[in-house]
Amino acid sequence: MKFATQDAETSAGWQLAQAVILDGRRLAKGTVLSDAQARALGDQRVQVYKLEPEDLSEDAAALQLQSDIFGASLTLSGARTGRVNALAEEAGLVVVDADGVARFNGAGEALTLATLPHLQRVEAGDLVATLKIIPFGVHRTIVEAAKPDKELLRVQPLRPKSISLIQTQPEAVQDRTLDKARDALSARLSALGSAIREEHRVAHRHDAVAQTLGHCRGELIIIFPGAATQDRRDVGPAGLVAAGGRVVHLGMPVDPGNLLFIGQLGETPVIGAPGCARSIAFNGFDWVLERACADLFPSARDIQALGVGGLLKEIPSRPLPRLKV
Repeated sequence: MKFATQDAETSAGWQLAQAVILDGRRLAKGTVLSDAQARALGDQRVQVYKLEPEDLSEDAAALQLQSDIFGASLTLSGARTGRVNALAEEAGLVVVDADGVARFNGAGEALTLATLPHLQRVEAGDLVATLKIIPFGVHRTIVEAAKPDKELLRVQPLRPKSISLIQTQPEAVQDRTLDKARDALSARLSALGSAIREEHRVAHRHDAVAQTLGHCRGELIIIFPGAATQDRRDVGPAGLVAAGGRVVHLGMPVDPGNLLFIGQLGETPVIGAPGCARSIAFNGFDWVLERACADLFPSARDIQALGVGGLLKEIPSRPLPRLKV
């Protein structure tokens, strides 16, 4: 691509790189100057460009790239000024190939792709990513070389889930504490299109948890221990193991939300909720619950990777605030 600042009268056949005024009328950026327009502008200095035979215009380059970059559950805006926006078609989680995006953005300074963070929750119509071509034109070889071999971004839709809730109740814990936990969970699930199918309140003993797990019929089981889970031998994890399940990971590098565990009972995923999940304030439990409701249940490695960005806003009702330790 040629790009120059030169006299308008010598610029017939070039495209304007910035708008100019001619006889009180605005000639927009991108206008191809005619002979008459160039003569009328005279010796006025203008910024102009001209594409070479092997160049793609900014819009053409964006359109060629969009189908290789964007995947399922996205609506694309069409190209304008070298930009294509991707919007969520439905509620879900943004799935981003971070390494792939880095490679794309490293393919040349002409190409840029900005996305929401990996696994951020979105609603239908939310802007998820924007592809922008920087110059007015790009050589075809740059565009071809930058095309990824697999999609870089999609939206994983939320799926309605039926939830089995088990709450353990030590003698010192009143019913209203369990009511608060149930109501907070119900509100979270409603926003995700899911609901509590059944609730069981049992003594704070691992054998009571194990027995109840055998009767759960939900697609996801959530255990709210009446006391914090800080060891695999605590009531929640021990009850899961006694029922024939397994603890996949205990603890999470997210605060609030450290004292969470995940597991499996047969094919059914299990979440051991931290105490902060009794509050409707956002905490680490929300991340895990969202992923479970999008059929992206986390692995131990996924949980361990949450540390960067895992320091969340303090919950006002927390009994022992971080800075008071």
